[in-house]
Amino acid sequence: MNYQKKKFKETKAITLIALVITIIVLLILAGVTIAALSGDNGILTNATKAKYATELSQYNEELQNYKTNKLLENLEFEGATLISAENSLDYNTKPEDETGNIYNVITSLKGSHFDGKLEVIKGELLLNSQNKAEIEVAQSVGIAVNPYEITDEGELVSSNGNLLLMDENTGTLRLPESVTSIGEGAFADLEGLKTIIIPGTVKEIKKEAFRGNKDLETVIMEEGVEIIGYNAFQSCPNLTNVNMPQSLKEIRNQAFDSDSNIKQITIPSGVKIIGSYCFLSATGLTKVIIENGVETIQTSAFASCSSLSQIELPESLKSIGNSVFNRCINLEIINIDPKNQYYVYENGMLLPKDKSEILFISDKILKQSSTFEIPSGIKSFSAPINNYENITKLIIPQSLNYINIIEIPTSISAIEVDSNNANMIVENNCLYSYDKKELLLCFTKEKTVTLSEKLEKLEGFSFKAASNIEEIILPESVKSIETQVFSENKKLKTLKIGKNVSYIDPIFKFMNGNGEVIIDEENPYYTVENNILYNKEKTELIAVIERIQGNFIVPENIEKIGDRAFHNQEKMTSIELPTSLKEIGDSFNFCNGLVEITIPANVEKIGNNCFASAVNLEKIKINKPANSIEYSPWGAMRGVRVVEWQN
Repeated sequence: MNYQKKKFKETKAITLIALVITIIVLLILAGVTIAALSGDNGILTNATKAKYATELSQYNEELQNYKTNKLLENLEFEGATLISAENSLDYNTKPEDETGNIYNVITSLKGSHFDGKLEVIKGELLLNSQNKAEIEVAQSVGIAVNPYEITDEGELVSSNGNLLLMDENTGTLRLPESVTSIGEGAFADLEGLKTIIIPGTVKEIKKEAFRGNKDLETVIMEEGVEIIGYNAFQSCPNLTNVNMPQSLKEIRNQAFDSDSNIKQITIPSGVKIIGSYCFLSATGLTKVIIENGVETIQTSAFASCSSLSQIELPESLKSIGNSVFNRCINLEIINIDPKNQYYVYENGMLLPKDKSEILFISDKILKQSSTFEIPSGIKSFSAPINNYENITKLIIPQSLNYINIIEIPTSISAIEVDSNNANMIVENNCLYSYDKKELLLCFTKEKTVTLSEKLEKLEGFSFKAASNIEEIILPESVKSIETQVFSENKKLKTLKIGKNVSYIDPIFKFMNGNGEVIIDEENPYYTVENNILYNKEKTELIAVIERIQGNFIVPENIEKIGDRAFHNQEKMTSIELPTSLKEIGDSFNFCNGLVEITIPANVEKIGNNCFASAVNLEKIKINKPANSIEYSPWGAMRGVRVVEWQN
C-alpha cells in the first residue's frame, strides 16, 4: 500500500514537471509566433502596412483626379495652388462663393484611419504623423511627411523645413490646420514671403514669429487666432494689409513695430490690451479704429506714427499709458465715444476726466511758443514734448508732483517752479526733488556744474539737457546712477564717481563712449579698467563703456557677464568668451553686428532675452549637450534653428 502511494506521488510529480515543460515550450513557440506576427517585419505588421499603402495610394489618386477635373473646368487652374484641410479649401481659380474642405478633394477620407492626418499643401498630399509605420509607407508611395518640426502640442517650431510651406511662385504661405501655435522665430527673416494665411486652429503667434520679413504684404488671420506675440511682425516694411479676427484677445509689445506701410488698422473688440510700442514707427498709418471692448493702450503704442491724423477711442477704454501718441505730429482728430467715463479731448489736449495729467498735446500748440507752461492742476506730466526744440523754458505749477524727464526737450535752458510747489526746486540750473536728494534734470549750458551736497540719486536722463558739459564731479553723497544719465553728453571729458556709489546702471552712458570714467579707489562695489566697468573683484563684467569696433575679447577670470553689458554694441562683429565664464545675463540685446557666437562649456545659465533684437545673429554654438541650458534660443530672432549644441 505504501509502495503504491509512493509510486502515485512520483507519477504525479513527473506529470507536473512535464506540464511545466510543455507550457514553457508552448510559450517559446508562442513568442516566436507573436514575433512573426507583430514584429517590425511580422505578418500582421506587413499586412497593416499594405493596407496603409493601398489607402494612401487611393487618396493620392483621388487628389490627382480632383486637380485634373479642375483643370478641365478652367485652364488657368494651377495644381500647385491647391490647399485643403479639415476646415479649408483654396486654389487660384476658386469662385468666391465656393466652400469646402479636404473631403471635397478626397471623398473616401472621411472616417478613415488617416482622417485628420492628411492635408493638401501646394497641391500635394502631406501626412502629419509620428507613427513609424505610417511614415514609412507614406514615403514609399511618394507622400511628404512632416516637412516641418511640430511638437505633440501642435507648436510649429523654428526650422529650416518651415520654408517648404511657402509657394515660391506666389509667395503665399498657408499654415496647416494641424498647427495650434507658431513658435518663436519660426518664419523670421524669410525672403520672398508675401502673403500669410493663418487658420483659426492657431491660437497663438509667438514672439518674433514673422519678424524681419521684408517682402511681406498681407496677413490674414482667420477666426480662432487669439494672441499676437511680442515683435511677431516687427520690421515688415511692406506689410500693407492686416486682417485681425474678432477672436483676437491680445496684441503684445512691438507686434507691428516699424511696419511703415500699414495705412489703416481696426483693433477688434475682443482685444483688451494693446501692448507697448505695438505700432511704434508705423509711419504710414493714417487712421486707427479701436472697437468697443478694448480697455488699455500701453506705453508708446502708437508713438512716432507721423502720418496718423485720426483715431477713434471707444467707451470701454480705461487706461492710456505714457507717450502713446508721442511724435504723432499730424494727429488732430481724436474722437472719444461720448459714453467714455475716463477721457476727454479739448483744446488740442488729451486728458483724463479729472484733468490731473496731459496725455497728448497737438503739434499746433507745441510749436507756437518758446515757453511751455504746464497748466495749473496737473499733478503728473508725461506728455511727449521732447521733439520740440523751440521750447527753451518750462514753467512748473504748484500742483505738479511728477515729471517724466525723458519727454522734456534737450533745448531747455530755464525752468521756473512755483514757489508753493512742495515737490521740486531749482538750484544752479538743476531741477531737484524738494529735498535735493534726487537730480531730475541738469539743464546748464556751461562746461561744469556744481551739484548739491545732499544729492543721493541721479535719475534717468538727468543730464540730457546739459549739452556743453565737459567735467562732472559727483558729490560723495551720491549712491545711485540710473539709466542713460550721460547718454547725450558727447562733450564729456571726465566723470568722477565717488566711493559711496553702490548702483550704476549698465547703460548709464548709453551710446556714449566719449570721455574718461574714474571711480574712487575706495569704492567697494565697482572698478573701471580699460573702459570696462567691473564689480570690485573683477569677476563680473558689468558694462563696456566704449563703443566697440570689430572683435572684442572678454578678459580671463570673468565668471559672469551682466544684463545689458553689451547693449546696442552694433559695431561689434565678433566676441571671444573665456573658459572661466559661468553665467551670461540679458547681455547682447541689439548687437546687430553679431552673426555668430560660441558659448564655452562652463556656462550654466543664459538670460531668457540674452540675444533679443540681435537681428543678424545666425548661429549660437554651445559646447554642451542639447537643451542643457534653459530658455533656448534666449531671445534670438530666428528661433531654435540658430542654436547648435556641440555635444
